[in-house]
Amino acid sequence: MKNKIIVPGKIIFSFLLIVFTLSLFPHLTQARIVNRVMAIVDNQVITSMNLRQAISVEYRQEDFLALPVKEQNAIIKKALDELIDNLLIARKAASLGIGIGDEEVNETIERVLQQNRMDKETLEKALAAQNLDFTSYRNKIASDLLKAKFVSKEIKSNIIITQQEILNYAKKHDLLSTEESVTLAQIFIPTSSAHAAAGKDDELWKDLHKRLKNDENFFALASEYSEGPAAAKGGRLGTFKRGNLLEEIEEVAYEQPLNKPSKVIKTSLGYHMIMITNRTGKDEEHSLTPEAEEQVKEKLYDEKLTKSMKNMGRDLRREYSVKIMK
Repeated sequence: MKNKIIVPGKIIFSFLLIVFTLSLFPHLTQARIVNRVMAIVDNQVITSMNLRQAISVEYRQEDFLALPVKEQNAIIKKALDELIDNLLIARKAASLGIGIGDEEVNETIERVLQQNRMDKETLEKALAAQNLDFTSYRNKIASDLLKAKFVSKEIKSNIIITQQEILNYAKKHDLLSTEESVTLAQIFIPTSSAHAAAGKDDELWKDLHKRLKNDENFFALASEYSEGPAAAKGGRLGTFKRGNLLEEIEEVAYEQPLNKPSKVIKTSLGYHMIMITNRTGKDEEHSLTPEAEEQVKEKLYDEKLTKSMKNMGRDLRREYSVKIMK
């Protein structure tokens, strides 16, 4: 296993700032220092020109040089770390047979052009204004796509969030609700429908009962049978606090077992078959609305992704040699 060479950070990045500034203004020094080697990653070099181009994507020269030295150092360090990470990922991805084809790069660039309503010539002019060329831009697109594919296959696909983790987080951050609410979906037949004439005895309901007994999916059946506006969403209506539903529906909603289709309910609007997918309240064991659960899940996912990315960078630096030049 190859070892990483460690150099004190403050010394490195104070020096890198000097070299980077000189690369912005080559007329201030001899040409040989303009494209200095900044780091070597598994025998592949990162130069001051590579670093300048990476920073130029985010900052114009005058804006960068106007920043305090401390901020410039932080930007340079971040940019160099990202360049190193990208080379490490490229090495690891190649060993795993993960790659990006020219067609994928071309399609991405074409989308960028369409979204910004510009042609290639306009893009090249915009890049030139940032001291970038099209080849460098294309290489960056390829690098970004490769990183995204690698992270998706090797990291994101392995992130698992359990219900217990969600519940623990909700308890810790006081997100459990004591307010009564129900989350429901429905199959709805309005009074204006031909299927409403026979009421609860319509053949439609008989067919539905038969298919539900055969364990067919309620949401799929709602998409097929329901005549309400929520049919396109599998009949999902969302979450409602107590008092915000029709009285006949609410009466059933707080007694109906979770994830079981109800009897047919008649209201002034028509006929409803509901299914309660979640319920909160003081008597519920785990009172967390689906909306709150989704927020917790996203938070936990982001935390795990950040940690996994950090661990990945550490592990790759142990697997491959990384040398930052003095």
